[in-house]
Amino acid sequence: MFDAFVQSYAALQQAGVENAAFEALRLLDVLSGGVLRNTAVSLPPTLDLTYLAQQRQAGTPLEYILGQAVFMGQTFICTSDTLIPRQETELLANVALNMVQQIQETTPALTIADIGTGCGNLALTLAAHTQNVHVLASDISETAVAIAQQNRDHMQLQERVTLFCGDMFAPLVAAAHEQLDMVVCNPPYIPTSSLDKLAPEIIDHEPVVALDAGAYGLNIFRKLIADALDILRPGGGLAFEIGEGQEKLVERLLQRSGGYENILQHRDAAGNVRVFSAYKAAK
Repeated sequence: MFDAFVQSYAALQQAGVENAAFEALRLLDVLSGGVLRNTAVSLPPTLDLTYLAQQRQAGTPLEYILGQAVFMGQTFICTSDTLIPRQETELLANVALNMVQQIQETTPALTIADIGTGCGNLALTLAAHTQNVHVLASDISETAVAIAQQNRDHMQLQERVTLFCGDMFAPLVAAAHEQLDMVVCNPPYIPTSSLDKLAPEIIDHEPVVALDAGAYGLNIFRKLIADALDILRPGGGLAFEIGEGQEKLVERLLQRSGGYENILQHRDAAGNVRVFSAYKAAK
């Protein structure tokens, strides 16, 4: 519905319609059979709209101003210490959930690692939407792990999600978590040279460590693909997000590793490849 609002608002505004935003809301309300007018949404009494407007004018993302973001229908605490969960990552979540379902046909109880968990949106979504699954979530940022813990506790998933602080798989290996059933990751994938081309709202506010992926944007992919082979059991799954236009290079990395089979590309609504999935070859 949000995309439909943006499209209708842009068309009405371009046509010079007065109060284009209000008219776009009315359009969606009629088309939805009155869903909007019957949806109980009110502004928090503590919300300072003047402050919010000033911060937005300064370029601060709305999620950071509010301290929360929505992912897969769930609200997560979100601060400038963590990357803002984005709608495109919901594709990764859905791919991972489908993989869990497939793997559980032969292995009912699974252990999954979420590498670079940020605010925990992906790890907690996987735990909340599955059964007999334990998620090990790691992040190199202590502050990000603290935010993820708040979200985990709020969702009462303490028994389903264990948090670690450290680089990539290192804290999991140190804790003797090996032979995992699945690894998921939304890694940094922006080439260093492209960081200054990002919108100021992103590069000036979101953590650079969650964006910068080195000279060609492939540093984390190389490490993820190689190290996952050491920690996955044969037949275990790997799913991760990529940037637009990186699919040929990433597929080459997966193929050259020699350790994966059933390598698949997954496209978003615009037809762009944004997620890869694969399984560790059984040897």
